Amino acid sequence: MKRNAQIEVLASEKQENPEVFYARFKEQLDAEHHFPENYMFKFVIPTNTKKMALLHQIFDHNAASFSTKESKNAKYISVTVIIFAVDSTAVIEYYKEAAKIEDIIML
Repeated sequence: MKRNAQIEVLASEKQENPEVFYARFKEQLDAEHHFPENYMFKFVIPTNTKKMALLHQIFDHNAASFSTKESKNAKYISVTVIIFAVDSTAVIEYYKEAAKIEDIIML
């Protein structure tokens, strides 16, 4: 699994059309990864067991590995999820599902 600073998951300041964003993101994923492979997701969520449970539900059907780290002031939790992804489309679907969780930050 490699990390690449060239892949931009966070949207820019301007409001980009989601279809355009995900099409560009898919191209970047395909260029930088050799699917199928392990893929690492990083999220930051407010410290809230309900939101954590929602995130677990998204990855429930996959053999996902979760690790968490609480912020210094205990307001947020950093969550790392590693799954075996078959292709970039699957990765994007996970991001789309996670985006439905209120106040989530996807890195």
